[in-house]
Formats: sequence, structure tokens, C-alpha cells
Amino acid sequence: MQVSGRSKLFIVFVAPLLLGAIYAGYVWEQGNFHPITEGEAYRSAQMDGDELKNCIDKYHIKSILNLRGKYLEEKWDTEEMKVSSEHNVRHYDIDLSAYREPTPGEMQILICLFKSAPRPILIHCQAGADRSGLVAAMWRVIVDKQSKIEARKQLSILYGHMTGRSGFCHGSVF
Repeated sequence: MQVSGRSKLFIVFVAPLLLGAIYAGYVWEQGNFHPITEGEAYRSAQMDGDELKNCIDKYHIKSILNLRGKYLEEKWDTEEMKVSSEHNVRHYDIDLSAYREPTPGEMQILICLFKSAPRPILIHCQAGADRSGLVAAMWRVIVDKQSKIEARKQLSILYGHMTGRSGFCHGSVF
């Protein structure tokens, strides 16, 4: 069976892009929510108030680690703080950059939170892909004692992470 040039073009270029777009839409619609360690730690994209309430109830979340920093003038931040307070969920903010590796001080704060924050913990950034992926990988190494090679899977296209999209994922951290 002979395949035409147009069919080859579709198979090689268009189909993968189409499938990637469908998967990206699915990940976005689902809030990019995934367990890091079932019952202990979860990762996600930014949720609205109702999504966060449902997540807290369903997974018994005791702590939230927001990797976007504190932005009380933004609706998402005020909603998150309100829902956290209403559900007696501890809330932590750390302003990690999506474009550079965490500083040694930021890494130390994360390590302390891994050890002290009530569990289960929800770790999120805006899309749940880059910063959340990096912190999830750190969790897997520090808390779960996984190898860096295994933990690096948290920085995967399956979670919306695109290699090379952010500067921090290829340096000394992972």
C-alpha cells in the first residue's frame, strides 16, 4: 500500500501535534492533579475555590504549599487563603521562579516544609508542570528516598512539563 505525501505529512507532523493538543487540554481541564506519594503529597495546577474545597475534602488535605508566592490582591490567592482558613488547612507560600533554579535558601525552606507540614500536602504552582514538577521530584528524593533518575519522572510531559521550557530543570538540582 502506497502512502501519499499528504498522508505522510499528516502522520509525521499533524497527528502528533493534534494528540499533544488533546492531551494538554485534558491535563488543563483536570487541573493537572496527580499524587506524588498517595496519601502523603499531591501536586496540581492552581485551583479555584470550589475545586480546592473538593480536593481538600476528597484527599483530606492538611497543608497547601503555594509555589507562586503571596499575591493577596489576586482573586486566586484570596480564594485559596479563604478556603484554607475555612477548612483549617495550613497554608505556606514560597515564591519560586519558573525560570531559574531555586536558591539554596529556597531549597532549605522546601526541605523544612517537607519535614514539618501536616500531611497530606497539596503542592501547586500555576500550571502544575514546572515548579510543581521540580518540587515533586525533590519530595521523591528527600522524603521517599528515590533516586534522582526515578524522581526526575515528575518533570515529564505527562504532567505538562516541556523539557527546555523553564531554565531550572536542567541544572544542578535535577
